[in-house]
Amino acid sequence: MRKRFFLIVSFVVAFIGMSFKNNIHRKVVCFGDSITYGALVDQHSWVYFLSQKHTGVQFINAGRSGRKTSDKAELLPVLKQHPDGDYYLIFLGVNDLKDGTDSMINNCVANMKWMISEIRKADTKAKIVILAPTDINLKTMNEINVKKKYNANTQQSLNELEKKYKILSKEEHAGFISLLHAVSKPNYVDGLHPNLDGQKQIAKAVWKGLNKLY
Repeated sequence: MRKRFFLIVSFVVAFIGMSFKNNIHRKVVCFGDSITYGALVDQHSWVYFLSQKHTGVQFINAGRSGRKTSDKAELLPVLKQHPDGDYYLIFLGVNDLKDGTDSMINNCVANMKWMISEIRKADTKAKIVILAPTDINLKTMNEINVKKKYNANTQQSLNELEKKYKILSKEEHAGFISLLHAVSKPNYVDGLHPNLDGQKQIAKAVWKGLNKLY
């Protein structure tokens, strides 16, 4: 009886373990801004930590500091460079929302929709995942970012953007992972960028989300 019970438990554990890691083909392209690039953490971003922990998966860091969704055309050379990308994770929006407004939020959604369309033109089989951006910490926001107008309006807009990205993902039949609350408040270097621990939290949330999706 005990042996039979052990076999059943082993089967269940093995079944649960069948996840994104097992189903992935080869390459995950991560298109984003400074948080994806790894600003203020020596490029040790969430992409780096995923690459280190899950060596059977090829994660491509296509992040650039300062990138907005309005820089959407920058996706085109990435698509040409990685025509064999199996998954595209798009992590953009916060840089569009300085002193955020409804108009800025709507522009983010329109730009995201355009990027999804371009990925599908390049590869109809590629899986696309929208990553709703991480929050900000107003209490620890440094002077430079305050002057850039990362403020309460930005924070409110990030909350609204999360909702609209989720709706867009359903409309476009894309994946969706919210990172809005992935990073603990103390884990922001300057109120905007996550520190190493914050980047690890993002990596964990992304991996968990991918496993739920695929």
